[in-house]
Amino acid sequence: MKPTPSKVVIAQGALLILVAIIHLVMTGEIAQIVARNTTPKAFRLIWPPYALDHFVVGILLLLVGVSTLLCASGMDDVRIRRIALFNGLAVLCLPAAVFAAVPFDMLFSAPAFLAATAILVATGLWMLWPVIGRRRD
Repeated sequence: MKPTPSKVVIAQGALLILVAIIHLVMTGEIAQIVARNTTPKAFRLIWPPYALDHFVVGILLLLVGVSTLLCASGMDDVRIRRIALFNGLAVLCLPAAVFAAVPFDMLFSAPAFLAATAILVATGLWMLWPVIGRRRD
């Protein structure tokens, strides 16, 4: 049985929400890693903006996931497909940013980080399927 575009988009939104949850849950673990590798004074300086960034990305991923889920019921509407397309492009920008900013040895030594990045790559590419090549209204 071939999946419908709306079912595919539901799965994509769910995967983005999963990545957001991983991202938010791992914030405490990241804080411990940063604390172990810095002085207390450096931690007080470094951690607040790092935590803010981590929370903002997690929240935005959660909202893009929800936005993607909301697109599922209207995949016949060109405007909804455009929203889904831009959600997919935004998701594809995230692993590109990870690869540009994080050394590979660090990425490959952090299983949750690597899993989240892999899910983002796969989901971002997959998100283009329901919107590219579909019949135009």
